[in-house]
Formats: sequence, structure tokens, C-alpha cells
Amino acid sequence: MLLLLSLHSWADTLTATVDRNQLSRGETVELQVRFDGQTTSDPDFSALEQDFEILSQHQQNQFSIMNGSTQSYTQWTLQLLPKQTGRVLIPALQLKGVQSDPITLQVEKRTAVNTGAEPVFMETELDKSSVYVQEQLLLTLRLNTSVPLQGLSSEELMVKNASLLKVSENQYQKRDNGVLYQVVELKYALFPDASGELVIPPVRFTAAIPDRRDPFSGSLFGSRGKPVFLFSEEQHVEVKPRPAHYGSGDWLPAKGLSLSERWSRPLDELVAGEPVTRTINLTAQGLMDSQLPPLAIDSGEGFKVYPDQPQLENSPTGNGVIGSRIESIAIVPSRAGSITLPPIKVRWWDTTNQQVRETVLEGQTLDVKPAAGVTETPTPNPDVAAAATDTAVTTGPIAAADTRRASLLVWVLVAFNLLLLIAVIVLFLLWQNSRDRSTKPQSITNDKEEESTLFKALQLRAREGNLRNFREALLLWAGAFWKKPLLTLMDISEAAGNGDFTCALDALDRALYSPDLSGNLDLNAICQQVKQLRKQQRSQKPTKGKTLAPLYDDKIKS
Repeated sequence: MLLLLSLHSWADTLTATVDRNQLSRGETVELQVRFDGQTTSDPDFSALEQDFEILSQHQQNQFSIMNGSTQSYTQWTLQLLPKQTGRVLIPALQLKGVQSDPITLQVEKRTAVNTGAEPVFMETELDKSSVYVQEQLLLTLRLNTSVPLQGLSSEELMVKNASLLKVSENQYQKRDNGVLYQVVELKYALFPDASGELVIPPVRFTAAIPDRRDPFSGSLFGSRGKPVFLFSEEQHVEVKPRPAHYGSGDWLPAKGLSLSERWSRPLDELVAGEPVTRTINLTAQGLMDSQLPPLAIDSGEGFKVYPDQPQLENSPTGNGVIGSRIESIAIVPSRAGSITLPPIKVRWWDTTNQQVRETVLEGQTLDVKPAAGVTETPTPNPDVAAAATDTAVTTGPIAAADTRRASLLVWVLVAFNLLLLIAVIVLFLLWQNSRDRSTKPQSITNDKEEESTLFKALQLRAREGNLRNFREALLLWAGAFWKKPLLTLMDISEAAGNGDFTCALDALDRALYSPDLSGNLDLNAICQQVKQLRKQQRSQKPTKGKTLAPLYDDKIKS
């Protein structure tokens, strides 16, 4: 009995072995754990997860009888990927009261210089060692391989305290030390959000290379190949705060910045009361669209502006990001004559020359023609008026030589001046009395005139047949009619509250984005619906106040 117990105790052993003790970063190690007996449970492998990533795990049970002797064991095979370099320990594993011996591994850093000995290697490159906050930083990762790779994939790059955008992904070939390599190149644009040190963590690439020991490796019936893991180098970048002498305002660190504009029609065809669209494009090299500020465009003397929603766009290139902000503004001249548009200025930081720059879109003076059927009142010439006054003064009857006639003329002038003074006082009192009463009706009249002018412009756009110009004119008229900003066709539909008109607006919206439907849309019919809507809503006069109850009850008699 004691002999059987001793044999059983000797059989229950747990051993752990590895295929090698020295490896480079990104290489895997094979761990074999053997229990000399049969079991349905596994050792506790959770202790490995602190320093290793368990890529695969397989179990094998063996029981055999040969020449009267019995052999029985359970074996686990694990593929482990070390998480760090240096001295790494595989701890002791336990199962059914027995444990294995710990194993020490030495994980070396993989050299970034290609010596020609490694078939696959990584390169990490930054275009700058230090940047300003929110300035573009280009990170380039290159995977070089001289052997075929299968199932190549990479982790997503995540950088704390920075925004990033992948700007390019290329594949090409190069020859290095006489060896032909296939290169997979990824390029990212990073924008640090805060000053200080920016840490760019390593990115892991995973693939499989053919196993030379397996003649069927990589084939349809063979194994997938030997897994390989490569890591880019961790990078540390100094992020400087914005220069103190830059001052306040929007901080725009860019390689270049430009302003351009275009108009919806020629500037020599501007008419009072008719809208024209001015589109301004702000473009910056080395900035994302979300970093570009809105442009300051306000109404001025003789015109009003109605801005539309801006369009933002990022254009990735091999040199980074080109961000653009497109602003469309409807300008409505309120009178004929000359109107002056002020210049638009954008200040930015030149990251190439390290200095402050300013890009200016020059102002313009536009000549506006009067609306059809309206004549301009000529302005009197001040020189002619002054000459007429001088003549009237010098040719008066005071120059008469007769004394009696001069005396009579004096009394006549005194009486005339007295009557004139009385008339001026009476007129002033009448004007003072009627000024308050005339202010509000005049304001209402001006609002009605503006709305009527915009409706005429809407009818003109309907006859032209251009859908986008008709939509702009419709938004301008609706804002004046309901006296509030309306930016979309849906806003007009909600303000109108008319089912038929809502259907017409939906048809217009679909036709704007479907060229096949534009030919079937009757803009003049929509204008007729607008005309009917104006008539209906103006006839609904709002109640000025609540109706009061009778002061006395009808049943009470005096």
C-alpha cells in the first residue's frame, strides 16, 4: 500500500518548459505545461496575464500501455506574447496541490536600424521634435517585410490629449542593403490639445509568415504560418504654449492660410431689393476644419446680410490635412446707389517662419441699380442753391432810393416776419403732436415694403427657374414675413402650418438634391401658394386683448 501511495505521489508532478529563454520584442514564446496524470481541470493560467498576452491555448491527453507499463499525462501548449522588455518571469503554476518551477525570460528591444538580418521590421518617424499647442504633427509608421505576410492588421492609434486623423496609407517597394522589401506606410496628423509632454504610445502590427519547417505552410491545407508581432516605437514630443506676443483672438497655427470668394451672378447686375449670394472660402494647410473660426460678416449701410449654415471639409494629403470652411451669405441691397463691403481679415501663426501673419480679403464698393418702376430723386446741387440765395438777397427792394417807400417796406417786412414766426410755431406744435402717432405706422409700412420687395424678388427667381436661387429668395421672404430667422425649408413649413404648402416644400427639397426631379417642379405654382398664404394670414387679425365682462349684470336695474 505504501508503495502504491509513493508511486501515485511521484506521478502527480507538474512541469513547465519553454522553447527559448531569449527573444526580441514582438516575438512569441511557446510554453508547455505537463501534468503526469489525467485531469479534467486546468492550471490557473491567470497569473500569466500580468506580463503576457495569451494568444492561443491547446490541451492534449495521452494514455498508453506499452510492455506492461502505463504512461498517462495531460499537456497544455500556450503561445505567449510578452508585454514588456527586460527580465520577464513566468510564475509557478499550480494544479491539484502540485506546482511547476518559475521560468525567467530575457526580452530584448528590437533595433530600429535595419541590419538585413530580420525579414520584418518597423520604422517610426516624426516630422518635428516639438510643436505648438494645436499645431499639426505628422507621425509616419512603416512596416518593412522581405517575406510574404498573411492576415496583416494593426491596432487603432489612440493618443491622449490630442486629436488625430489618418491622412494616407500607401504600399510600395524599396531595396535596402541589397534586399527587396515590401513597405506598408501609415501616416497620421496629430493636433495636441494642451501644452506639456505628448506621449505617442506604440502601435502593434500582427501578421503571419510562412513556417519553413512546414512544407504546406501558407497553402490551402497547411497551417496559417508563424505569427509575428511588431511594435512601433513610443514617442515623446514637447508641446509649447501659444506665443505670448500673439495676443488674444483665435489661435490658428498653420503652414498657409487663404481667403477666396465667388458670387452667384455678375456684380454689374445688382438690383435694389434682389438678393445675391456671396460665398467665401477659408482654407488652411495644417489645420482641421473644426479649428477654423466663423468669419465676422455683418450688415452695413444700405444692405442686409443673411448667413447660411457653413460647410466644413477636411482634405487629407501626404503633407497633412487641408481644412476648409465655406460660408454662404445672401446680401440684399436696400437701396440703389453705392454700397461698401468692409474687408475680412484673419490673423494666424506661420509655423514655417514662426511669425504672425494676416490674410485679408479686400473690401468692395458695389453699384446697385434701382428696382424696376422706381426712379431716383435727383439731389439738388448746393452751388446752384447758394447762387440763387445770393441773387435773391442782393436784388431785394431795400435798395430803393425813396425814403417813404423804404420806410413802408420796413413795416411790411416786420409784419411778414411776424406772421412767418407765428406760422413756424404752429407748424412745430402740430409736428410735435403727430410725431409719436406717425412712428409706429411708418415702421409697419417699412416692414411691409421690405416683405413686398422680397416677394417680388421671389417671383423673379421663379421665372428664372434656378432652384437654389429660388430657395434663397424663399428663405429671405419667409424671414421678413414672419419676422424671425428661418434657415431651412422645414422652418418655413412649421411657421406656415399648411399641409399643401408643406408638400410643395418637400417637393422642392427633393428636387434640389435629385436632378431627375428638377424638371417636373413648377416654381410659379409654389409662388401662387405663397401669394395665397400671404392673403390668408394677413386676413387673420390677432385679437388685441381679452374681452372684459359687463360692468353691471343685466338683471340689475337702476
